Amino acid sequence: MSPEEIQALLELQELDLKLLEYERHQKALPGLIEAIEAPLRVATEAKAKLDAELASAKAQQRGVELDLATNNAQFKKLQTQQMGVRNQIQFEAFQHEMEALKDRADSLEESGLKWIERVEAATTKLPETADALERATAVAAEARAKLDEKTSELKRIHDEAASLQAPLLAKVPVQVLGYYRRLRGAGKAPFVAVVKRGACGGCGFRHPAQRLQEIKQSRRLNMCEQCGRIQVWREEEARIGF
Repeated sequence: MSPEEIQALLELQELDLKLLEYERHQKALPGLIEAIEAPLRVATEAKAKLDAELASAKAQQRGVELDLATNNAQFKKLQTQQMGVRNQIQFEAFQHEMEALKDRADSLEESGLKWIERVEAATTKLPETADALERATAVAAEARAKLDEKTSELKRIHDEAASLQAPLLAKVPVQVLGYYRRLRGAGKAPFVAVVKRGACGGCGFRHPAQRLQEIKQSRRLNMCEQCGRIQVWREEEARIGF
């Protein structure tokens, strides 16, 4: 390859590396978004769970209060009816029923206190949980904005690089370009390695003297015997060590 063709190949690689960076970013994007949203989801679920607990506790408390009011009203009604009873058997029957209502009232009051405690506990936790959700929302929004900004910038670089490839592709020999594209498809960057100090610039494999001469002359496509990367010679970089 001529110096002009080598330069075109190296410039093509620089553009391809930019394309690959965007492709890798796009592949990793779902995971990056998940990492951002996971803490927010946890905070959201915690707030929703506490809201549900508070609503349930309040509903249970209201239910107990309603049952207690109904129970007390029934007790007062029986108490009034008992006052008009002259028969001892009927009087004792009313008394027995009223005792049962008193026991139920005690049980309802005890249950009501438990639900009041749960309401108070959930209410106490609510500000802290709400603050945690607010912080998580702000952190997620900031992280997502930065990620969107990075994605947009990489997309801009990708599109610009893609637009500059055509003239370079026309300068690279067909045989070299075909092999280059195979390396590009495998994602084994760098695809083109400049020889430095007598070794492959990609894997560090030291070439024999005869092989270095062949690479320097660039009469054919030269690949590294160890990693398979295209080997090119640039006098300003390869002179030392030859």
